[in-house]
Amino acid sequence: MGEIERGLWAEGQRLPSVREMSRRCAVSVTTILAAYRALEDRQVIESRPQKGFYVCANASRLAESFPTSAAISDTESSHTALRYMDDAAHTVSFGAALCDKALFPVVALSRSIARAARAHSALLTDVSFSSGSMRLRESLAAHAKTWNCHLSADEVLVTNGCIEAFGLCLQAVAGGGDVIVVEAPAYYGFLSTIAQLGMLAVALPFHDNPGWSIAEIERLSRRRRVGACLLSTTVSNPVGASMDDETKQRLVDALERLQIPLIEDATFSDLHFEAKQRAAKSYDRNGNVLLCSSLTKTLAPGLRLGWVSGGRHHERIVSLKRTMSVGQPLLIQEAVGDYLTAGGYQHHLRQLRNQCRLHVAETLEVTKSEFGSEIEVGMPSGGYLLWLRLPNDVSSVALYRRALSEGISIAPGTLFSPTGAFSNYVRLNCGFRMTDSRRDALARLGRMVRELQRLPG
Repeated sequence: MGEIERGLWAEGQRLPSVREMSRRCAVSVTTILAAYRALEDRQVIESRPQKGFYVCANASRLAESFPTSAAISDTESSHTALRYMDDAAHTVSFGAALCDKALFPVVALSRSIARAARAHSALLTDVSFSSGSMRLRESLAAHAKTWNCHLSADEVLVTNGCIEAFGLCLQAVAGGGDVIVVEAPAYYGFLSTIAQLGMLAVALPFHDNPGWSIAEIERLSRRRRVGACLLSTTVSNPVGASMDDETKQRLVDALERLQIPLIEDATFSDLHFEAKQRAAKSYDRNGNVLLCSSLTKTLAPGLRLGWVSGGRHHERIVSLKRTMSVGQPLLIQEAVGDYLTAGGYQHHLRQLRNQCRLHVAETLEVTKSEFGSEIEVGMPSGGYLLWLRLPNDVSSVALYRRALSEGISIAPGTLFSPTGAFSNYVRLNCGFRMTDSRRDALARLGRMVRELQRLPG
């Protein structure tokens, strides 16, 4: 109903069939049919025998008089709780996407910071209005070559993590009220940033149906201004899926033709389990792809170092960064640049990927054993997250609340949808080895799922 209210569906337009919408939203046909019937009762849509459901005249005005769905409210409340639950004492964390601290090269980084402090102590009193340390930017540009991207240091801006990077990109290319296309499901950081900027997230199933999604962008652009596409093309969050090279090129070509910028999030790209992956940016010939990434998932979460190469929008992004948050601490940047240029980062990444694959495989095995045969879960292409489908009648928000009361954190699926879809999905973090406490927590989660199945509807 929210999309109809905001004018994304024209009067008289045919809605997707019940079965198609069931597949898109990953809920039962019965649930979709009930939702359509409720909208029909409110005169927002109408049923035409043998033809399907269509948007009524004045549907946008009628929709405004009805409250927001419970699914959205549940998403907002769980999102608020998710910010705190992984900091709580005695919580077994499957919620926030974090790795075991032992997997990061803390000792080597500490040495680099000590060397930088001795050699560049004056940087402690400097405030950076530049795009960042030249040494770090050169290192990041060199690393981008592993994704087949050929950048110069002048094309790199250092940011406060990747969230600031894609937030700056959104502000550079889009405005309030614009549609921002994301994947379904989408990282909740995308969704919250888009909402805070007064933009509208529309989710499309790129990894399940890329051809349809690309065609849908073109159809959508005829009705509304599409400000950008914000996508993780390699190792997405939460699914861990990756587009193949052909799809990346088709996407870049289509968006260039439509003059819709692509903001590509490469946060998890270095954690793909197989060979090194090409970024969609590598197919960009006209600066229409804005590449964002971060070292927080692969090197040191506490440093909060991200970066962006903004294509033809880069100068605008640099200007926004200077206006909003100046620059990142130069001493830390010098230290990280020193670490990256000294060698050993690729070796560290290989070790980290191997450990992530092991931890995911262990968690996958225990989850399948403890949750039973009615769940659906598969091995991601990389990273350390599992996207788990629960039985259709089990609410992930109800499971999240019950689990949190027992000291276990998970991420409910509704967090990853702008419309409250994926209500029977959860994201599990696998960034830690399988200890007895984590195995016990998964067993308890499995029991909770079975108990929720037995509750009366």
